[in-house]
Amino acid sequence: MRALLKVIGTIIGIVIILLVAMAVIVPVYFHPNDYKEEIAAVVQEKTGREFKIEGDIVLSVFPWLVIELGPVELGNAPGFPDGKFARLERMEIGVKLLPLLGKRLEMRTVKIHGLELNLARDKNGRTNWSDLVASRSDNAQTQSEGKKGEEKPIENNTTKAGMPIAILGIGGLDIQNAALRWSDVQNSQYYRLEDMTIKTGAIAPESITLDEPVNLEVSFNIEGNKPRISGRVDTNTKFTADFAKQVFQLANLNVSSELSGESLPNGEVVFNLDANLDADLTKQTLHVKDLAFIMGQINANGNITVSQLLEKPAFDAAFQLEEFNPRTLLVELSLQVPETTDPKVLTLASLSTTIQGTTEQIHLKPLTVRLDETTLNGALQVVDFSTPAIRFDLHADTIDADHYLPPTRQEKTGDLQDVEPAPTVTPATPGSVVSEAAQFPLDVLRALDVDGKARIDDLIITKLKLSDLALDLKAKDGEIRVRPAVSLYQGNYSGDINIDARGDAIRIGLDEKLADVQVGPLLHDLQGDDLVSGKFQIALQVKADGKTPEELKKTLAGNANFEFSDGMIKGIDMVGKVCNAAELALGLGSGNSSDEGTPEGTEFQKLTGQFPIESGRIGINDTLALKAPMLRIKGESGAIDLGANRLDKIKFIVKPSFTCKGQGGKALNDLSGVDIPFICNGPMKVRSCLPNIKGIIKRPEMILGKEKADEIKVKVKEKTDELKEKLEEKAKEKAKEILKDLF
Repeated sequence: MRALLKVIGTIIGIVIILLVAMAVIVPVYFHPNDYKEEIAAVVQEKTGREFKIEGDIVLSVFPWLVIELGPVELGNAPGFPDGKFARLERMEIGVKLLPLLGKRLEMRTVKIHGLELNLARDKNGRTNWSDLVASRSDNAQTQSEGKKGEEKPIENNTTKAGMPIAILGIGGLDIQNAALRWSDVQNSQYYRLEDMTIKTGAIAPESITLDEPVNLEVSFNIEGNKPRISGRVDTNTKFTADFAKQVFQLANLNVSSELSGESLPNGEVVFNLDANLDADLTKQTLHVKDLAFIMGQINANGNITVSQLLEKPAFDAAFQLEEFNPRTLLVELSLQVPETTDPKVLTLASLSTTIQGTTEQIHLKPLTVRLDETTLNGALQVVDFSTPAIRFDLHADTIDADHYLPPTRQEKTGDLQDVEPAPTVTPATPGSVVSEAAQFPLDVLRALDVDGKARIDDLIITKLKLSDLALDLKAKDGEIRVRPAVSLYQGNYSGDINIDARGDAIRIGLDEKLADVQVGPLLHDLQGDDLVSGKFQIALQVKADGKTPEELKKTLAGNANFEFSDGMIKGIDMVGKVCNAAELALGLGSGNSSDEGTPEGTEFQKLTGQFPIESGRIGINDTLALKAPMLRIKGESGAIDLGANRLDKIKFIVKPSFTCKGQGGKALNDLSGVDIPFICNGPMKVRSCLPNIKGIIKRPEMILGKEKADEIKVKVKEKTDELKEKLEEKAKEKAKEILKDLF
């Protein structure tokens, strides 16, 4: 045993002596700088480019076989501006000698300083590295052809395969002050990564375990012109890998950046990204955990799982957008902040959802969005991004839309007297409106593929209070169906709207019902007063077709039935107005009754109507009826022309059943049975409706009684005869003057 140990000791001693000798002899008798010209010539021959070794090549042997090189430079490709394609200021590579004797490769940190790589494309689209790729391909093809027909002993390959060099590890990578530049003459574009630093810890190529991960740091300055951008990017992480199993991990990944440029929101972006990534390329999975992204008002976090990573990626993610101020975010993104009636809205928002999707579709379920005092829950899906099919099921609790509407002119100025009058605009005629009206976007409507429903518990809009809103929407291949419903003011509304966009024009069908709505509270909320009160209901069934909204009005056809019951028109004394009209017509007064007191208004039991609609005209007929304690109104004829926006010779009869008291105590007879006609003709305004005075004058006895009427008739005849005599006298005098002038 002692002899064996002695032999082993002797062998080790000899090896040490040989290594020491190599460390001394090789540097003394082998000078690598003597071969710089030969090395440069070989590189130039292989690449067709000038290769310069400006610095010394330093070689040391023990205990590390180390080579230091630099500066070196490789010239640009022919046809490109003179200069360097690549340059290296200094490189140092060291291999441990003893393991190398046992066919094991152990390297210390590889140092590369001052690396420059200039990539370019000329105006014809040719790159300055294409010749290197072509040269390598040609060499590979030549070698392949040279080996054809050669027979090699199988044992030679086996020998080579059986004696591999085991790579034990690399001490690390240290790249400093590197630069990567891209210049594209064809597109007038450039990008530069300057002051680049890449540092790693020790690397064990076959397996980088969790116990010994590789620390990786990358940082650089960036500058470019399309889009124009400049800034700094810093990245660091811990890298773990099992190359045999194709499993990789980036732990504690952090990317931070400060960028500026004209195309960036507000000209500047500062963000920070943190995450942990696990990838298994064999299973084609990727897990992103503890994702956190911060940029100004945006603070997002979540987790992402990706399957079929290399073939058809599909992802499943949980995502949260923490509370932020939308107004501030819009400013940060250089977007306009909308003016709102309430300046305190758009100040709080958040989002939380689970996302499932692929490169072709996305599904958000559950989805929770909060905006100020409103919370929205539900699901949203988009299938096939190329021709989107949208599916949704959404529910909101409370929305006060008035807070988000633009402020009125008075709210913006505080005093209408200080507001300059609007410029005079020439009113458009119906013909010009039709010619200038935009046509319906048929292509857009045909492309719609939507199926969903939305619910809102409470909604305030234009001061109206609505509840239990529901909207069902379906659209496919140009056929659209909308079914809205809502509760409002002790009543309800429901509709069924059908739109057919498959032809050259839009075809619309409406079936809508409004029932038991209390009009008084509705008007009070809408405009601040309840001029009209009562319970209102209407049923509308119509169809129309056209290419513009105006054409739809002109083709509207169907019917409308309505009923207004237990109502009051406040502040308007209909009885007094009828008496005033009668007095004025009969010459018994000025038309202003001196009734004591002013009634609260005109009550009525019921106002009803059943109107046919044809070619955009709502026909008025005898179904129009108003029943009041002392008044009846009945329709006769005429129409409401929706296309022209006019009242067209609408006639209705007012039938009073009361006694008027005229001026000076002169009493009118009971007006029961007297028909007072009204005519409405002109724009859709109240002043277009006036009483027909002639109809009253023709029947004075019905109002005054026979005795009083006869008395008035005698007075009228006396006045007429007196006027006739005066006219005859004036005619005679005028005739005399004319004859006198002639003769």
